[in-house]
Amino acid sequence: MKKILIMIVAVVAISAQAEAQDWLSTLKKVATEAVDKATGGKLTAVAINGTWSYTAPAVRLGGDNTLADLSGSALGATLGKKMQSTFEKIGVKQGFCSITFNSDGTFSMPVKGKSISGTYTFDPSTHVVKLTIGKIGTINGYAYISGQQLQLVFSIEKFTKFVVNLGSKISALNSVTSLLKQYENAYLGFEFSK
Repeated sequence: MKKILIMIVAVVAISAQAEAQDWLSTLKKVATEAVDKATGGKLTAVAINGTWSYTAPAVRLGGDNTLADLSGSALGATLGKKMQSTFEKIGVKQGFCSITFNSDGTFSMPVKGKSISGTYTFDPSTHVVKLTIGKIGTINGYAYISGQQLQLVFSIEKFTKFVVNLGSKISALNSVTSLLKQYENAYLGFEFSK
């Protein structure tokens, strides 16, 4: 009963934040995230394998409970849409890159004619994904299945480092990072679809 009540409250919170045409999509994302949370991240652990193409910015706002996570997801989606033009200014557009996670713990990410590759680990209980890339080193982020998308997000500082290593200029990101720094537990990254 408690989970049903939390879902109802989350849907009400989401409907206040999501645009009418995006309501169904947002509801699907919330439902998938609720299932992933209920299974201790195992949905993401299984579904992460495969090739994913970049579609949009991803923003996640964390919380200490299910309701905070779900309403934070809706607000994150709204902020992500607002950041689309800023991402495009730094060259991150739909089709900018893809990422392939293999079941053997390796990944590859072709970006602007270059290929970034390395190894990864994923901890379902925390959603921490560790990407180890040759000279760059290890970059910790978080991976979530949200609807039919994969969200790969990082702390603002790590995201900035990651984007610079991909060859993008950081000056256009300053407005985005200052906006997100006002939120506690704000994470920025990429949304991919299969």
